[in-house]
Amino acid sequence: MSDASKTARADKLKSRQEDGALVLRLDEVRPNRQMAAVPKRMPDLPAKPVRKTTVTYKSEKMTGFVTKAKSGFSGAKLAFLLVVIIPTIIGGLYYAAVASPRYVSEFRFSVRPGEGGGGSSAAELALTMSNSYIVSDYAMSRDAVESLEKDVGLREIYSRPDVDFLSRLSSDVSLEGLVKYWNNRLSTSYDLTTGINTIEVAAFSPQDAFRISTALKDLCEKLVNDLSEKARQSQLAFAKAELDRSEARLTNVRSQETELRTGQKSIDARKEADGKIQLITKLHGSLADLQAQYTALGSYMDAKSPRLTVLKSQINATQQELDRLQSQVRSTGDGVSNKAMLADAQLMTQYDKIQSDLDIATKLYTSSLTNYENARMLASNNQIYLATYVQPGIAQIAAYPKVVFDTFLVFLSALGLWIVMTLVYYSIRDHA
Repeated sequence: MSDASKTARADKLKSRQEDGALVLRLDEVRPNRQMAAVPKRMPDLPAKPVRKTTVTYKSEKMTGFVTKAKSGFSGAKLAFLLVVIIPTIIGGLYYAAVASPRYVSEFRFSVRPGEGGGGSSAAELALTMSNSYIVSDYAMSRDAVESLEKDVGLREIYSRPDVDFLSRLSSDVSLEGLVKYWNNRLSTSYDLTTGINTIEVAAFSPQDAFRISTALKDLCEKLVNDLSEKARQSQLAFAKAELDRSEARLTNVRSQETELRTGQKSIDARKEADGKIQLITKLHGSLADLQAQYTALGSYMDAKSPRLTVLKSQINATQQELDRLQSQVRSTGDGVSNKAMLADAQLMTQYDKIQSDLDIATKLYTSSLTNYENARMLASNNQIYLATYVQPGIAQIAAYPKVVFDTFLVFLSALGLWIVMTLVYYSIRDHA
């Protein structure tokens, strides 16, 4: 075989190798022996060593995978740079050089029941926890924001031009936006072990933080006092209503008694009626005795005798007094009759009824008054109040931002995002 043929065959094998086909590579190609006359007996030739042949398989798919892997690795590095490194650097520069310092003023308090309030410890603990959560929730509420806006001007404080652009509040923000911004500047916590609330207020100057914190503390105290007064009034409402009803009943009965006395022109109609009836009865008895004596003596004495004359005068005087009393009772001079006695009896019955009603109304009023006083004392003992243990103060150093910590948080967040993006990318590519 000529040299040109060998070269052409080698180029063909190399081309097939690059196409990924099966390649048979011979490390040494034996020269083609020239045809010659074959002798009758071949001479013994020395054996030449034969080199081993090497068969190599190469796949197009494997080559493509390696190429794509190299390309994907470069894309992952680029994504890591864009998603993790650059945001972390930007965040660190912002926290270190741009972010406005935030100062914190805090106060700590506990909502406590009044001394001697009674009730079990579990009930008092539940009441304290409930009121503490109410105060914390109120501090973040719209009502608190409106009150603070009137008292200290939250918009003006948080929208000053010296505050960095990311932390600054827009001057034309709505009330809802102001509430949301305020909740980002406020921190509340409650310790279940000690029952102490901690409220932290952040602002961009120590004086502003102190002003807002003091105003918020005053609002919380007012809220607790209002809750206590409402609970007190609720407890006293029933007892006060009973007292008012019993007082009205007593006043009505006393008015009836006054009208009866005024109509009879007597201070005590019953006593006067009883006195008149008793006197009339006594006079009737005296008159009967005198008449009996006069009859007995007249049987054997002269009618003009001094003794009978005296008896006759006594009988006439007694009769006149009896007639006068009957006249006062009946306003007539007909003497004591059944009709007069009936009128007196009706008068006394009416007076007895009023007197009985007066006694009942007086006892009911006394009982209602006692119950009201007891309820008032109980309500006073059950009052709650806000005990402030730590007063708001003026901060000396800024609490935020924490440059290293905040930058590390940015790095962790960006790293997590990059990991998720990478996993999603390879998952989609493998299933494509």
